[in-house]
Amino acid sequence: MKTLILPLDDRPVTCVYPHLVAHLAGVEVTTPPRHILGSLTCPAKPDRLISWIDSTLSHSAPDSMLLCLDSLLYGGLVASRRSADTVDQLLKRAGCLKKWCRQLNGPVFAQASIMRISDNYDPTEEKPYWAHYGREIFAWSYLLHQLTRGQKIASGSLARIEDQVPAEILSDYLQGRRRNFHVNRALLNTYLKSEALNLLIFSLDDSGAFGLNILEKERLLQLAGQLHLSHKALCYPGADEVVLTMLSRWLIQLAGVSPCAQVIYSSPETASCPSRYEGQSISETVASQLAASAITQTDRCSTAADFTVLIHGRPGYQGDHIYLPGQDDLRSLDTTSSVEQTLAALTDGQQPVVLCDVAYANGADPALIEALLKRPELLARLWSYAGWNTTGNTVGSALATGVARWFAGRRTAAPTSEHTDLAQNLKTCLFVRLADDWAYQAVVRKTLSGPASSAQLSSSMDPYLNQLAAALDLSVPAVNLRHPWQRTFEIEVAL
Repeated sequence: MKTLILPLDDRPVTCVYPHLVAHLAGVEVTTPPRHILGSLTCPAKPDRLISWIDSTLSHSAPDSMLLCLDSLLYGGLVASRRSADTVDQLLKRAGCLKKWCRQLNGPVFAQASIMRISDNYDPTEEKPYWAHYGREIFAWSYLLHQLTRGQKIASGSLARIEDQVPAEILSDYLQGRRRNFHVNRALLNTYLKSEALNLLIFSLDDSGAFGLNILEKERLLQLAGQLHLSHKALCYPGADEVVLTMLSRWLIQLAGVSPCAQVIYSSPETASCPSRYEGQSISETVASQLAASAITQTDRCSTAADFTVLIHGRPGYQGDHIYLPGQDDLRSLDTTSSVEQTLAALTDGQQPVVLCDVAYANGADPALIEALLKRPELLARLWSYAGWNTTGNTVGSALATGVARWFAGRRTAAPTSEHTDLAQNLKTCLFVRLADDWAYQAVVRKTLSGPASSAQLSSSMDPYLNQLAAALDLSVPAVNLRHPWQRTFEIEVAL
């Protein structure tokens, strides 16, 4: 079985980790050469990606295509917010979808992002004016959406913001939003409707409860309903994990049956806890990710579940390993009770476990991982682990890895050399996620003042990597570490 994947960009979580998950499932992956994918400062050239896909389809026969359309149309996720291309240019590139659909004997799943609105002054992934007006634009968008809902807002609040942001900047921002929305509507109305696409996921990252992005989500879902395409057009918080979700959905389609999962929260109050950067509760994110992954949720007490989805969180509110000036410092919270409950669930349960660590955004709960490293027998019960970025990123990627393990187990029922390989492949996935989400994001990153060399990263990370290898009973080859985008936000753990 082979699939062609077009990632969002060249980051490890979007470009490298999907290979590990597909390998766990026993699926061969073809992706464009990494150097032609988009990066933080250099967008991909869409024409080059189109040529690569044309050539690949003419020389091989993948069984599916999983396409992140921000790469195809704009050159990457970051580029989709900065691009100056016109609607006509973007739709011309999208025209390739019909040709590829005719060539492929299998489904085409696609992701398209709804342009985010970040509540900060960080222009790293935005246009330069975000450094001065980012929070004002967020607030302006928030109020505009409330007005469309017929909600009352403070008198003069909208005018005050409009006085603070130059009119030409608001105009430029709206122009970009209108263009991206026009393209997303065309993807739905033209390509999903004509079955050039078999699934279309509109993803929202860094979102509040209100905003122009939420208004666009509502309008796209309304259009999907009018076209009777609601079962094939999904929209929910997420972004970087969506290619894994598409992989999960395809594997389940191949299996011809959906795995059943029971969902357990380490702390019942976690379900209603607001999910940072998503504008909804953690339970709403869990539900949307289960649906997008095509996993059937069964009763908590059911013994027929294929695996347990264990949500590790805390009551009240979610922590965050990233501190933003002017906001609460949530980098060190007491999770003692939640850790005890998670360990108890792992100890008492009978089924394999997909562990979603959402006690903090942007990294693992250190207390949980330190406790697990002392209990290797509990680590051995895991079919996947994740604890990175947003709740959606964590849950979606953990579910996909769990589905890959489930799928591979259906193909490898007898204890053979393949079964041994399956165990090793799973340990590799666990090692990479724990190394990134715990060792780096939750521990080492806070000691850095800026991007570090590979040698510096190795010096800081090696003690934790050795702990992980020992607890997983994994013989790890040399590990190469680097900052792929020359910033501390992400690390690449390359085996």
